[in-house]
Amino acid sequence: MPKLPTKVRGKRRAYLLTFDRDDFIDYTELHNNLVELPEVTTWWHYIKSSYILISSYSSSVVSKELMKLAPNKRFLLIEINLNNKNGWLPLDAWTWLNNQKDIINNQ
Repeated sequence: MPKLPTKVRGKRRAYLLTFDRDDFIDYTELHNNLVELPEVTTWWHYIKSSYILISSYSSSVVSKELMKLAPNKRFLLIEINLNNKNGWLPLDAWTWLNNQKDIINNQ
């Protein structure tokens, strides 16, 4: 039986990444490495310790890459529905979210 590739692309989806902050991690380096991941198409970050990541990869693939960036760091990566959102954010955040929602819905 042939071995399946570990990185299988699909439709774009949105994920919420959230993690505990502590004094033992250089968050500038973590941020720079996170936003450069090839598995992340685009991202948004207006709330400390939270990112919205857009990816064509499954959550398990993205999670494996995140674990390499910060081994033993607790985090939650969960797929989210950009059609159902609310909150208190700057206008440019809502513009970005709506643009990503339209891209995901029209693929």
